[in-house]
Amino acid sequence: MKQDWLFQDVKPANICSVDFDGSNLILKTPYQPGLVAQLKALIPYNDRRWEPNIKVWLVKPVHGVTLQSLIDQYFDEKVALPDTQGTKPEEEMQIFEVRYIGVTKDRGDAERSAYGLVGEEWCVLFPESVLRTWFEADPAAPTQGETLYAVLGARKTATDEELKSAFRRMARQWHPDVSKEPNTHDVFIQINNAYQILSIPEKRARYDAGLALEATWRAERDRENSLKEMLSDVKCAVTGYRSPLRCGWIMVRGMPSLGRFEVQEILDWQDIINDQGQALVTSWAMGDKEPTERWV
Repeated sequence: MKQDWLFQDVKPANICSVDFDGSNLILKTPYQPGLVAQLKALIPYNDRRWEPNIKVWLVKPVHGVTLQSLIDQYFDEKVALPDTQGTKPEEEMQIFEVRYIGVTKDRGDAERSAYGLVGEEWCVLFPESVLRTWFEADPAAPTQGETLYAVLGARKTATDEELKSAFRRMARQWHPDVSKEPNTHDVFIQINNAYQILSIPEKRARYDAGLALEATWRAERDRENSLKEMLSDVKCAVTGYRSPLRCGWIMVRGMPSLGRFEVQEILDWQDIINDQGQALVTSWAMGDKEPTERWV
């Protein structure tokens, strides 16, 4: 009893830690399901990565305060954050042999992104705007929506006179002086724009050709809608942008982060060619666990 005072002010050692490897914070804690759930909810997917071999989380330094708060909440520990000042990843130029690029998805960041498969790892991150810029696709364009024919309430086989009649009917119903729907103005503009395109034979022919191509792409996207989310922690509908090319030797500019490479700009995109001069074509069939590769 006389020796009890020796132990009264002795605090047990922390069981949690936040270290720094020069690029990322390293979070080490005992397994706590609540902490893991909160970490995933508060930190975007692209800003964290679980390393199963060493059982730690790699997290971008910007989320240090969040890690402190989680440790305090679930383990009642106060941990100090390492000094990360003055550390900034440098831009690099890399060439990757990308075997497949997925659809862009919302991962909790500012914009949707797609991962590229290199070897056996999904380790190259393509923001949607980067892909759209390379392929000259309008970043503001929806992935799918009503066709111009649907806007006018007309069939694809409609004659010029039928198109004019449909336009007049729809314009009359949706004129801002008549309709009180909250989106009347936008719909009226869409109606006028649709007719301006479809009423000119040359523009209509180009639009019809585009519809046929889009139908092929949509069929492919629909087949993939039932696949489980490969790269994020939640299942979501496929609504993002799809790169017209799925694979290739891709020269990019960007930064390494969390064991991945985050692309800021695509500089070049060449086919992967084998010794026989054949080009690699990859695709992902419904139910498959990996892409199928063919040389053509």
